[in-house]
Amino acid sequence: MRKKEGKIIWAAYFDSALPRDKGRRVPKSLSVEKPRLEEIARAAERAGFSVVSIDQDAKFPAFWFESGGRVIVKTSERKSVVIKKIAEKLKELRGEIKKR
Repeated sequence: MRKKEGKIIWAAYFDSALPRDKGRRVPKSLSVEKPRLEEIARAAERAGFSVVSIDQDAKFPAFWFESGGRVIVKTSERKSVVIKKIAEKLKELRGEIKKR
């Protein structure tokens, strides 16, 4: 089973367009518009996690009709800590992109 391989990180966790009751797991200050899976994977690697897989076709359970995708990262840390670290790196990445 994939869950044993690591933590499942959904793109919806970081989407600033979603309210918390629809799946966003980080504060607005750490969220970004329409996060892409490649960005999340890159942010996870910068945060020090190894990315096990990227599943583009996976559907977030709250939005079973849309395929937002997910990233699976290998770690033994708590999921809330992992999400926060990835969100911080994701914000940094978006900041770097805007500077170019």
